[in-house]
Amino acid sequence: MRRSVPSLHRCFEVLGVNAELGGKLSAIAGVEISDDDVSNIINSVTSFERWMTDRFSATAVHRELPLLGIDDNGSVVSGTADLVLETEGGIWIIDHKSDQVDEPELAFNSYRLQLECYATLLRSMGHNVLGLGISWIRRGEVVFERWP
Repeated sequence: MRRSVPSLHRCFEVLGVNAELGGKLSAIAGVEISDDDVSNIINSVTSFERWMTDRFSATAVHRELPLLGIDDNGSVVSGTADLVLETEGGIWIIDHKSDQVDEPELAFNSYRLQLECYATLLRSMGHNVLGLGISWIRRGEVVFERWP
């Protein structure tokens, strides 16, 4: 199966909201997806959603949240946070990555600046940012850490 990153992101976005749309993934993602790959994607999303529910007591879940603003340093920040989880204590920012990585904890550092920009912006808007995470889609693993 040929997958583009936006297609996988779209699958996680849509199936995270409604897993019953699995049969429509090809149309939703805009690429042909085999039945086996649809099954694998559904299983990946289901596992991630279960992990998220077990790990966080989210009061709200925001998917593909557009961010635009000026952070505390006066820099313009523009991007889309794949997932922002609101909890009673604050928010968590989680990004989906489809890279093939051998060491997820080390690879996390490659994306730290992106996540910290989102966190700084959200904090400047009055949100209590608790932490950052990356969901390594191909590994079915999530690396996260508390943010200062």
